[in-house]
Amino acid sequence: MAWHDGIDGPHKDIAGSTELRIGVLAGPGTGKTSFGLMRRVVRLLEEGVPGNRILLISFTRVAAADLRDKVASLDVVGADTVRATTLHGYCFGVLQKDSVLAITGRQPRILLDHEVDLMLRDIGGDFGSIHKRRRLLEAFVAGWARQMEDHPGLPPEADDRDFEHAVMSWLREHRSMLIGEVVPEVHKYLRGNPAAQELANSDHVIVDEYQDLNALEQSLLDILAATGSLCIAGDDDQSIYSVRYANPEGIIAYMSRDEVQEHEIMVCGRCPEPILSMANSLIAQAPGRRKPALSPRAATMPGTVAIVQWPDVDAEIDGVVAAIAEDIRSGKREPGDILVLTNWRKIGEGIRKRLKDLGISARSYFTEEELATDRGREALALLRLVEDEDDGPALRVLLGLGDASGRSDAYQRLLAYCRANGETPRGALERVRCGDRVEVRVPAFAKIYSHIQGRVAQLRELDVDDLVDELLPANEPEVADLRAVALDALAEAESVSDLLRFVVEAITQDDVPQNPDFVRVMSLHKSKGLTSPAVYVVGAIHGVLPTLRDDDPAAVENATSEGRRLFYVAVTRAAEELVISGAASMDLGDANARGVKYDRGTIRKRGGHYTIRTIASPYISELGPSAPMPVRGDHWLAERGQS
Repeated sequence: MAWHDGIDGPHKDIAGSTELRIGVLAGPGTGKTSFGLMRRVVRLLEEGVPGNRILLISFTRVAAADLRDKVASLDVVGADTVRATTLHGYCFGVLQKDSVLAITGRQPRILLDHEVDLMLRDIGGDFGSIHKRRRLLEAFVAGWARQMEDHPGLPPEADDRDFEHAVMSWLREHRSMLIGEVVPEVHKYLRGNPAAQELANSDHVIVDEYQDLNALEQSLLDILAATGSLCIAGDDDQSIYSVRYANPEGIIAYMSRDEVQEHEIMVCGRCPEPILSMANSLIAQAPGRRKPALSPRAATMPGTVAIVQWPDVDAEIDGVVAAIAEDIRSGKREPGDILVLTNWRKIGEGIRKRLKDLGISARSYFTEEELATDRGREALALLRLVEDEDDGPALRVLLGLGDASGRSDAYQRLLAYCRANGETPRGALERVRCGDRVEVRVPAFAKIYSHIQGRVAQLRELDVDDLVDELLPANEPEVADLRAVALDALAEAESVSDLLRFVVEAITQDDVPQNPDFVRVMSLHKSKGLTSPAVYVVGAIHGVLPTLRDDDPAAVENATSEGRRLFYVAVTRAAEELVISGAASMDLGDANARGVKYDRGTIRKRGGHYTIRTIASPYISELGPSAPMPVRGDHWLAERGQS
């Protein structure tokens, strides 16, 4: 197949352009990736560009793998050597090189959320509560991401400088990094070393989902493509990662550069007209939006929509599960045809568990959910120590298990001793285990450390398969999710190092399969890039969609705008059927935990617990005249032939 076969219009223009700077603004389902970016890669390969001189960047690991698969499927010479990765993955690879390690002095061992929490408890100093420390850290990471200062930078206030120094000291002592440091470190390295080999490795850089990158990441792409071509594609309407400091304004700024050739694609081939009409009406409510509406590629595509309200959250879970189960039982849908999206993990997990109780295969994808229990954290930490006995954060996790504070007071004493004597925590505890006199009183740690060493020695005797069974027994519910991830990893892992890498990637990255044989349950954020015949958006109530945790008017406005874009992304995942579901009441404790606002006059006591009245997500009223009238859940089930 020649690069131009079967494509025309903007897709052909994008693929065939020889400009050095190209910008593509394209809505959901418009084929920008398959027919624009991928055919561009094919053209370059056909013209003799070596595959390893082409760098494809996407926002998630699954999307990057999908790019690789799309290129390979076109059977072009050199396609197997094209590099496709996430920007974080690219940067992580740069930081692992010995020459770069020598220059930066940092070890690319990324802390997970629970390890970051322990670090914040350990840093000492007068930095306020753990909640205040989390906010301070978020502010620093946001500053790096937004290019407010050069990393590691010097904050203007003395207290802020002290906080940053404490964080950086802990990270260096534990040979680790924050995920938010990875790109800043590479940006600083490449900007300061213009002769670096990495800058000479790519002639063509092609970037998908540009709007999801932050300002620093967008700046790094300019550095990587300084001597070659840069083609970016994205859609500011689908910018949903403010939590990662995404810079949706960046794509508009890029498109407005004098040297950039602009392209726009606004014909959607994914969504049927009823769903697309609702999506257009929704996103048109975004303040200041001037883009044209998406049009369907085929006006006759069939599509159905239902907006359903249940009396309470339990009824919502039961009703959604009943509808899904009946569709699968009747043969209308395969499990892999169904995508369940929710901003509320409790509902998602409830749906997944009840589906599994019915014998329906289902998996959920929520951030680091496999590490929600001490047993999961213990298993992963032991696996890390089997692979690397000097993994400081893993040892720190094991020393703190079973204590709400992670035994931070004792660990601070241990750290103070180590700093004064030039030792590591592991080195000091090893000397204690060997009977040496150490001038620090941490008897609990000495006992725990001795147990850890015995356990790690035992685990090192096992092969990879037996190691998984020993760390993650099949009969332990607390590690069931982590075991499932590890078993998937065993299909490719040939060593403990492989196993650890695959497990950590699956836990931390948006590793959601495109064509599974099970029902997928996940957050709305993780649905980006997916398409499914049937999509259920569950928990569509005010305070959950959008999620509003701050009363500040500016914060509410920002959360409302991003929530609208998030709902837009969710709605446009549906290729045939869309169900939007919410509950008319919820548990008072859940409402307080999620920050849902309510009228105290609606509080009612039911069966030993209190509930509050909820209202539907405000975005439902923005779906326009093509949206169906909301119906009661029992009526909806009856219309489907269920009771």
